[in-house]
Amino acid sequence: MTTLYGYSTDVRIHCAADYKSVFDGALFKVHQPHFLFLAKISEQPKSRLGIVVAKKKVRRAHERNRVKRLARESFRLHQQQSNVLDIVIMPKMGIEAVPNAELHQQLQFAWQKLQRLANKHKKIATSPQA
Repeated sequence: MTTLYGYSTDVRIHCAADYKSVFDGALFKVHQPHFLFLAKISEQPKSRLGIVVAKKKVRRAHERNRVKRLARESFRLHQQQSNVLDIVIMPKMGIEAVPNAELHQQLQFAWQKLQRLANKHKKIATSPQA
């Protein structure tokens, strides 16, 4: 039985080629103080998430894991209302000093902004050409 808010393997970006396609073909970029979201329209039936946390940006492993856990949880809760996108989330420098509540807030704003951009793009793409 699959749950409505699951985080199974089919909603994850796995291979380097898929990450590269998002990096090279990103239609949407959403900046927050501690996150950068890159997204493109997915060829898959579901939205997929990839998280890139570089050691250069977040030194300690437990902090990298915390950031990934928060990002996955946020995606899990927002995947139903988002358009079908491939999304890569990248944290920015200084994220390890930010409390979870503030990161949740930033992720929330980022999802809303991404949704607005995707909806705007969908309207433009489906509008009849005059």
